[in-house]
Amino acid sequence: MRALAEFIMRGRLQACLVALVGNLVPIVSAAAVGLVTLRCQLRDGIVVCAWALLPVLVAVLWADINPVLVTSSIASVLVVLVVAQILKQTASWPRTLVSVVGLCVFAYVLVGVLVPAPLAALVEDLRATLVQLGQDGGMEQGVSFFHLLIAATAMGLGVEHIEATFVTGFLAWLTAINAIICLLVARWWQALLYNPGGFQQEFHRLRLDRVIALGLVLAIVACNLAPVGYATWASLLELPLLLAGLGVVHYTAHFWNLGTAWLVAMYLGLLLFGPLSLVLIGIGFLDSVYDLRARLKARKGQ
Repeated sequence: MRALAEFIMRGRLQACLVALVGNLVPIVSAAAVGLVTLRCQLRDGIVVCAWALLPVLVAVLWADINPVLVTSSIASVLVVLVVAQILKQTASWPRTLVSVVGLCVFAYVLVGVLVPAPLAALVEDLRATLVQLGQDGGMEQGVSFFHLLIAATAMGLGVEHIEATFVTGFLAWLTAINAIICLLVARWWQALLYNPGGFQQEFHRLRLDRVIALGLVLAIVACNLAPVGYATWASLLELPLLLAGLGVVHYTAHFWNLGTAWLVAMYLGLLLFGPLSLVLIGIGFLDSVYDLRARLKARKGQ
């Protein structure tokens, strides 16, 4: 990965090449945009971003793609560009994570307002996919990975709950997840090249302001009390707290020299046991109120 980061930073031509070809591999293209934006001028990031979006624009010309999915693909890269600049200017992960959520909420609320017809068509396609999966467990040729992913997400809810609010919330969550992962990779690459160990220190210090954390919790509760379609919006709002909880766990493992095996076990548990994410979200919220790291240091000192 270091070699790839070094290649990207050799010049604009190399960065644009990775941004273009990197579309064949998840994360790489948008992470290249993030790295260039973090290290160079914003205009350099915009140029690399344009090359990262080129395959999407070509696909629009040659294929009949739902405008909502096109918007989602474009947003996945543009959000990385914007939040990388925010992180560069503020050096604050909490502000950056909240910005990711805010941008995704704004973008997909706008999608629901500006392109209601394509959104309704996408909802009908997804309902048909879910019905097909429920009937025979199979799928027709040509069904996209996105259709299968969101249909699997809604499998336990029923066809009637796949509606515009559910779909836009899912797309916002997916875009935010992509932006956060790509930005983490970009910041890690930057640390490898120019500030060894810096990324680890930043992630270990990640802590949300208590007012922001409380606001997120109240918004999450409101989404969960609302109709089922808002469940995906709650998942979006949970992301900053989840990252803060992960930061506490990483810091604790480093503080007590527990080794990487504990972290690997945690991530496997997060993938295989969904409710573990609620524990991490709770840890992130408690840390914003009680500063768990400071208490951990004080207890060890005693």
